[in-house]
Amino acid sequence: MKNFLIISLSLFLSLHLYSQNDSLDLTKLSLEDLMNLKISSVSKKSESVLKAPQTVIVITAKELEERGYTDLEQLFHDLPGFDISRGYGTQYSQIYQRGYRSNNTERTAFMIDGVEENDLWSLSVWLSRQYPISNIKRIEIIYGPASTVYGANAFLGVVNIITKDGEKLIKSFKNFSVNANIGYGSWNTRYTDVNLQYMPTKDIAFSLTGRYYYSDEVDMSKYPDFDYDLSVYDLDYYKNKLGTTSDAIAQRAMDLDNQYYYNDTVLHGVKPQYSNTTNDYLINAKLKLYDFTIGYQTFRRDEGYGAWYRDDYELGPKHDGRWVANNSFLYAKYDKKLTKNLRITSFSRFKIHTIDGDSKELYFYGYMNGGYGLNNIADSTGNLLPDSLQSKPYFWQGFFHTYSQQLRSELRTVYRKDNFNLVSGVEVRFSHSQGDYWVSTRPHPEDYGTPYSGVQPGGNYFYSRDIGAFAQADYSLKNFKFVLGGRLDNNRIRKTGGYGTAFNPKVAVIYSPSNFVFKLIYSEAFMDASYWTKYGTTPGRLLNNPNLSPEKVKNLEFGWSWPLTNNLLFQSSTYFSHYDGTVGTAKVSYVDENGNTVETTQHQAVGSLEIYGAQANLTYRYKNYSVYLNYSYTNPYDITEGKVRIGDIASHKANIGANALLFNKLNINIRANYVGEKPTGASTTISSNPYDKIEPYFIVNGAIRYNLYKNISIQATINNILNKEYYDPGVRSANGVYYAARIPQYGRNFMVKLIFKN
Repeated sequence: MKNFLIISLSLFLSLHLYSQNDSLDLTKLSLEDLMNLKISSVSKKSESVLKAPQTVIVITAKELEERGYTDLEQLFHDLPGFDISRGYGTQYSQIYQRGYRSNNTERTAFMIDGVEENDLWSLSVWLSRQYPISNIKRIEIIYGPASTVYGANAFLGVVNIITKDGEKLIKSFKNFSVNANIGYGSWNTRYTDVNLQYMPTKDIAFSLTGRYYYSDEVDMSKYPDFDYDLSVYDLDYYKNKLGTTSDAIAQRAMDLDNQYYYNDTVLHGVKPQYSNTTNDYLINAKLKLYDFTIGYQTFRRDEGYGAWYRDDYELGPKHDGRWVANNSFLYAKYDKKLTKNLRITSFSRFKIHTIDGDSKELYFYGYMNGGYGLNNIADSTGNLLPDSLQSKPYFWQGFFHTYSQQLRSELRTVYRKDNFNLVSGVEVRFSHSQGDYWVSTRPHPEDYGTPYSGVQPGGNYFYSRDIGAFAQADYSLKNFKFVLGGRLDNNRIRKTGGYGTAFNPKVAVIYSPSNFVFKLIYSEAFMDASYWTKYGTTPGRLLNNPNLSPEKVKNLEFGWSWPLTNNLLFQSSTYFSHYDGTVGTAKVSYVDENGNTVETTQHQAVGSLEIYGAQANLTYRYKNYSVYLNYSYTNPYDITEGKVRIGDIASHKANIGANALLFNKLNINIRANYVGEKPTGASTTISSNPYDKIEPYFIVNGAIRYNLYKNISIQATINNILNKEYYDPGVRSANGVYYAARIPQYGRNFMVKLIFKN
């Protein structure tokens, strides 16, 4: 709270010193402007959003303001083509694009100004509340494979956040700008978000952005999976769990669990209870000097385990159980138009990604959760072992750490002449990452830990080199535009590892008669498995797989758009994707260092998927009013052995929203989300989930913003206005044993914000 008050006081001093007399204006970008908007994320060159060779949605700063988002994660609930399981835990949300469910948000490339944010070790996106809203100019969301220009892991799509660059200051004859907001809401949530821009000339610009976010988070202790009450585990449960008919054995196991669960010395006599605090921050700076841009960003995401794990396994922040991700990058970009037809761009970035050694897991080893079995309490004849030989439950505390770094540099050119455009470039990456977690039972695993899986051949750190070369050309002829592109990538890890060489093509035909735009796109992409997937292990998966092959996708897509008027735009796309070499867990055996044969599991490229679907968007803007409607249909199947429905993916989703600016002072926004039934359980790929389905739900969110005085406004947002109780499937296996089978979602909650914008 002290830090929050200091930051808030500093903010208000800034507002007092630098405020100007501009009035609030949320109406500067019309739908016609949006249709003529130029984007750069699809082909790494400026092109029309409607005629880019990919399905694209652009979210503007204006829309972010109108809808009252507090964080970026909220946006994805209003977009077509995304399924979300919010678990409030190790990753705040699992976000699945176009029906592909995976362990982490790893197959969509998430970028800030073109710098990849995906964790270098796990490829996870730490999409939580640390990202500021105040410095966003627009967000470009790309659907479908994009390896042709981005290389590995732009597999399902790309999300590129474009930050403010000072252009608005020059247009409005200013040289200094402040965009800031302070918020307080449900669960003692409070945050400060500040963006400062200084642009003394059109060739020099500097921006500094900071965000601090704290929340006690929603208390889920009213739900049985998170109430930390062992009374639900009765004698019959223990008999079934241990595979015994003996009441005496079951009673003894139950007594031991209760004794040590509530009185373990690690807990210092404090009764286990639910907790899940969030304490995040981010700092971003950008300096533009003529044709050079230098940028820096660092964030720390410090959060609990939330509802990922059941109460009989993990403890949260009140007992120091937390997961801390630190990401930093520094980039330098040179962008110069050399001649009328030729532009050159050099883009280099250096990144350091870590799981901080403060990350701590507090795991209960007991009889109720399978940590111990019958042989730990009874002999082979079915009699209780002597007390001294009985395994006693305990809380295992483990501290975790990862460290990865990468230098990535790209040189590309854009050549334009008449109706011909050519983008080409080369890229190199040098990466240094560990194979498995460093872990220790005391703090600072960086200093005292060992690899989680034991000693790796050649050590636990791996060095890799990637080289990529790409080219994409388009030629326009009357109402047609023809696009042909391809990228060649080569990867080597150490001397003999790595996936070798991969080629990914793209072919597109774009036809635009009158006001219509039709797109037919064929593209391929590949997913290079993360270091975590190749080298990481778990208690149930003891064997790593350094030679894991990349996953491949072939995608065919047809899209069309129709600006019915300057105020009404309709967009639609239909796609079919075939995936080969998807990573699955296979049963294997190996001989350990002691010569014993061990039965375990291993990640292998064993699967195939087929996913087809469609999405449609309708956008209407007229003066101070706007409406949007989008719909997604997804039909995803695992076809590895037979045809099995992919779980946790709704076939039907729809979102609708409306916005009105009244009297140039009062902005009212209302939005609704419908998510259809999500199949789970035995007939799906989440076969261990005890539920056959997660019920559909419909929720309503709203925001009201009022301009108090000149540049100062107040906004109130209410999410889940109708206080609908609904659930998402649990994360990863969602098996209802270790991971929660289904996770309660936010009830009605509010946020009040004080906003300054000049």
